[in-house]
Amino acid sequence: MPIARFAYAGLILACATAAQAQTVPATAQEPPPQADAGTTIQANCIAEKDEFKMRGRQPVFEIALENKCEQRMKCKVFVYINSAKGPVQGRGTIVLAEKSRGAAATKSFTMKAKMPGGSSQSARECRTY
Repeated sequence: MPIARFAYAGLILACATAAQAQTVPATAQEPPPQADAGTTIQANCIAEKDEFKMRGRQPVFEIALENKCEQRMKCKVFVYINSAKGPVQGRGTIVLAEKSRGAAATKSFTMKAKMPGGSSQSARECRTY
């Protein structure tokens, strides 16, 4: 019987702690993301979306990058696609404006593909500019 009371008291304490943690308001705001020094993938600043698309009758692969920082970015992108119709390789440069410039902070790199699907590998090297 004493063990059951101890377990019950522990359960009540855990519930009370969880309820208190949920009611604490978040008063401190997160600071805006900052660019990393040097050439990196800039994980804090760059959001990436990769997808296969059709442009008319031509299958293409598109990498869209969005800058979430207030520094301009210049990114080199490297892509390798492997599909049933064979491999394709491409590279390009994307220049992104700072976040506050709106649509200029989002740009994409598009390359021809042999079919509208397959396996893609991509990498990027970004630096402030």
